[in-house]
Amino acid sequence: MFIESVVVSGPELADAAVYFEKGANVVQGGSNTGKSYIVQCIKFALGATKPPKPIKESRGYTNVKVKFVHDDESSFTIERGLTASSKPTFYDEEGKVLTLGVKHNPSKMNSVSNQFLDRLGLNRKLLLKGTASLNNASFSLRDFEKVFLMDEMRIVADYSPLGTGQNDESTKETSILKLLLTGKDDAGVKQAKKELASKGALKHRVTAVEGIIKQFYPGDDAAEALELQRLNSFTTQVAFRLKLAETELEGAFHSSEDLFTRKANHISELDAVAGKIAEDKALLGRFDMLGQKYESDRQRLQGIEQAAVLLNDSDTVLCPTCGNHFDSESCTTDVDDIKKGVSFELERISKNLHELGEAQGSLVAAIERNTSSAETTKTSIAALEKLITSEIQDSVEAVSDLRELASCLKYDLSTLDKLVADKAKLREELKRLGVLLLEEQNKYTPESFEESTKPLVKEIQDILQRWSFPNYFPVEFDFTARDITIGGSARGNFGKGYRAIASSAFALGLMNLLKPSGRHPGFVVLDSPLTTYKEGDPEPEDDDEEVAADVIYAFYQDIADNFKDSQVIIFENKEPDMVLIPQMNYQHFTKSRKNGRYGFFPLRG
Repeated sequence: MFIESVVVSGPELADAAVYFEKGANVVQGGSNTGKSYIVQCIKFALGATKPPKPIKESRGYTNVKVKFVHDDESSFTIERGLTASSKPTFYDEEGKVLTLGVKHNPSKMNSVSNQFLDRLGLNRKLLLKGTASLNNASFSLRDFEKVFLMDEMRIVADYSPLGTGQNDESTKETSILKLLLTGKDDAGVKQAKKELASKGALKHRVTAVEGIIKQFYPGDDAAEALELQRLNSFTTQVAFRLKLAETELEGAFHSSEDLFTRKANHISELDAVAGKIAEDKALLGRFDMLGQKYESDRQRLQGIEQAAVLLNDSDTVLCPTCGNHFDSESCTTDVDDIKKGVSFELERISKNLHELGEAQGSLVAAIERNTSSAETTKTSIAALEKLITSEIQDSVEAVSDLRELASCLKYDLSTLDKLVADKAKLREELKRLGVLLLEEQNKYTPESFEESTKPLVKEIQDILQRWSFPNYFPVEFDFTARDITIGGSARGNFGKGYRAIASSAFALGLMNLLKPSGRHPGFVVLDSPLTTYKEGDPEPEDDDEEVAADVIYAFYQDIADNFKDSQVIIFENKEPDMVLIPQMNYQHFTKSRKNGRYGFFPLRG
């Protein structure tokens, strides 16, 4: 993969564009010509949160596009508005268009970082951030970018090229290098982290169980055991006494058996008398109804009799039977016969009422006798019950009291027994948790990759040798500093000029080593690898150091000769030797309105 172009555009403005090729690319020019702005555009297109720092010439420009070309000549472009809140748009030559985020998300392909790393087989890789805490993080394009896109600040930094100089990044920087050199990440840390969290959960559980025992089961174990023993003994004694009392009660019942029999007989008699009273009362009720009927019939007959007398005395009344006057010639009805019949019926009803009255009197007398007999029987029953009670009351009370005591003891014993059992379970759980805590945790130990650094330092050493770097031998990797040493001196101890040269060698050596495996994009961007301080700066700092002319020449010569299958883009103040310029894609920003290209942005007016 290589960068083909960086284009910045704006409404009604000519595009600011720079084009690159495979191999050596040098954009040379003085300060304030837009070289660093191009580097910032590339970083912003790749998902940086801050847009390029505005300069006077960039006013009115609103959009940046960076085109990338694969080795098979297929390509894709990332376009983004020049504001911090803008989102990159990804599109390729097949018409695929995606709006991407700038935050890396290992589970989705919705960010620039995912899209880019996925092409290198480095997406969803896990980094170790702390060996003690087992903290981890997903490998992102921001982590990788540090070693293939070096701006003017990083290239002279005295800390590891893999990090940002933060004290807590040492483990992560080592993990990054291991991933790049071996292709193996620290995914195993996840399981170790789970086990560590499990240990933490066990400790919390131990604390919780201890708290429960202290709060809810504060009693002394020995005292509780003694109390349990005492309650068991007392319960046994009460059970024995209850059995004796029940035996005594049973004997009292047997001795009072005749009283119970007599009481039962009286109750039977009382039931029989009560039944007879109920029957007699029911019969008396029916007699009352019959008497009412007889009385009604008698009154009716008396009315008929009175009517017959009236008919016999009147010759103006017509007979209700034949409708004629009451005389022997015209009326066939015999009033005397009616009167005789009525008299007969009245005599019969009177006789029935008399007999009914006698029967009712007999029933009332029977009911009174039976009621009196029932009361007498009740009195006898009450007397027997009193006698029975006096015979067995003490035994009943003894049994009742002992049963109540046995019930209370059973509850107390059950409660204490449950308390002791629950506490024993909690202590057993505490013991089990203690055993689990004592079990050795499977510690996560990152895989050693020292052997994998040897080809890297060999690549860097070869590059520094070709560049005529002074005292370049031997190059070694310092795992403590996550950086190289050159000729026995740490890279960070060199002056800025040679630190920048060494950083460049690190980035290029890593590209040479990784590109065949596909774990590198195949391009490196270097901003000011040869310039220690720029025109217009104050006095040089103490560690500024001019890079020797022969090193500069050898640097450009080597980039032109040995990186034809990759891409190296150099933004630099120092101009290559004239004889080398034809061997590279060279662009010169003159900073002159009358000579060549002024800078990255076209001149206006």
